[in-house]
Amino acid sequence: MSFLLILAFFVSSCTTYFPGTQADRSIANDVNPPLNADQLFTIKSTTQTKNGQDFVKAIKGSFGYQGVEVNFIEDAKMASSDAYKIVPTVEGQAYKLQIFYSAQAKIDQDAANELKAVMEQIMNKKFISQFSVFELYYNAKVQDFQTLQVMAKIRQAALVEDLYGVDADYKMRSQERAEYWKQINEKFDSVERVYNKQVKAQDTARRAVMDALDKASDDQQFRALIARNDRKGATELLRKYLPWEQMPPFEKMFWENHLSIMADPLPYEDRVLVYRGINDDIVQVAEVGGKELARAEAIKDQKIFLMSTMMTKNQGTWNRRLRSLTAMYEKFMGTDNNGSSEYTRSTRITTMFVKHSKEPKGSPYLSYTPKFSVASSFGNKRNTAYFIDPRMMYFNYASKYAHEIEFLLPIMSFPDDLAAVWDMELHPEGNGNVEKFLKQKAIEKLDHELGAGKGAATFDRIVLNSEKYFKPVLGGKTGAVVAPKPDGKFIAFFKNLFGMPTKKAAEVITEKSDMACLDLIQLFWK
Repeated sequence: MSFLLILAFFVSSCTTYFPGTQADRSIANDVNPPLNADQLFTIKSTTQTKNGQDFVKAIKGSFGYQGVEVNFIEDAKMASSDAYKIVPTVEGQAYKLQIFYSAQAKIDQDAANELKAVMEQIMNKKFISQFSVFELYYNAKVQDFQTLQVMAKIRQAALVEDLYGVDADYKMRSQERAEYWKQINEKFDSVERVYNKQVKAQDTARRAVMDALDKASDDQQFRALIARNDRKGATELLRKYLPWEQMPPFEKMFWENHLSIMADPLPYEDRVLVYRGINDDIVQVAEVGGKELARAEAIKDQKIFLMSTMMTKNQGTWNRRLRSLTAMYEKFMGTDNNGSSEYTRSTRITTMFVKHSKEPKGSPYLSYTPKFSVASSFGNKRNTAYFIDPRMMYFNYASKYAHEIEFLLPIMSFPDDLAAVWDMELHPEGNGNVEKFLKQKAIEKLDHELGAGKGAATFDRIVLNSEKYFKPVLGGKTGAVVAPKPDGKFIAFFKNLFGMPTKKAAEVITEKSDMACLDLIQLFWK
């Protein structure tokens, strides 16, 4: 499959997409939530009306979020009993919060105040990224119980927490409406007991499997499988440790997609070139001919791989360390700025991307850059280049650093992903021009893997792949970095995450195709 065809899967027309209606693969289908997503994202009309007023016009200027556009749209078909409906959507490269409103909403002061309070909860208080709302909405639309419960809590909180700037009469009326949401949350709590029993049963079964896997022989440990490039073995082992029963659909989709690619990546000629400075990394050594190389020998002979700090900073057998994929839900990586997972359980991918950008220690991700100069700042003593399947890397759209261009790879790289490594002491011949040395070694690897004389041409193709793939976040050639547009970050991530072929045959794009025109693939928004 050509790289252009892969990109064709990632790129489609600039149209509007909504979350898909495919069946939810979580256990949420076994319970009956008291309310659905449409009800939870709708603000009901109230009796507090003032003729001659236009409260929609009055509050329009209250909403402003970096990278997310807010549009108010009057809906003549909306029932008068409904004031507002919040609908996150994507149009081309623009991420939007569409707020539909009825004619009744214009004169409804309390509904306007409630909308402001709900938006404050979603966009500024309960989550740590303005992009969390898209993950939240996806999970809610496919009836994930955890997410629906989170949204019900937000609705109640909006009526009792965000009451600044309103009069005493509104506070009293707000408390009355909060009583309704209190009753709804009590119903959710009742259903949650059934839900939790199902989760616990699945968790218990998974832990029984892990108990045996923890004690597997050395050659069946996760690290050993990676060291000998056993992709399918490593994939199946990782699958058994992932806490599927605790994942909302969005997170589950992320891992299902990643595992399928991890087991069967693209050939070298369809991969991209990225770098990572590894001054401070714990280098893992590969196996050659069934024997693990000595560390210095492995580095010198270009036979290494990396693992995330979630693995290397942990204890126990290499299989047991994979249990951190569950434990991190309640630790720094999976919680909000107050250390709570009460709300972030419904937006874990976005939450973890934000947390990785703040502090990568203990993260399940390894970060890479298409910029050699960036990698050099972390690799003036030891640097690496990689040939990675682009579908396996995820742009950190949620990074809190506006100019950061970081791509994340979950858990580890394989030895066959390594293009080249330079070590200041072991490769003194490369000290004068590290980038040139890495290129030379990368071509030598391709010659070895693909046949003598094929390395240089394949390397050039990989460089071209890289320029096309990274164009949404890099200006022109990969040598000139520009600040990525905020509205392109999330899209660049999702085109990767949901870059699956559609039922229609994909057309091969030309080099002149508009690579900036990206969207959430129909698997996510349709």
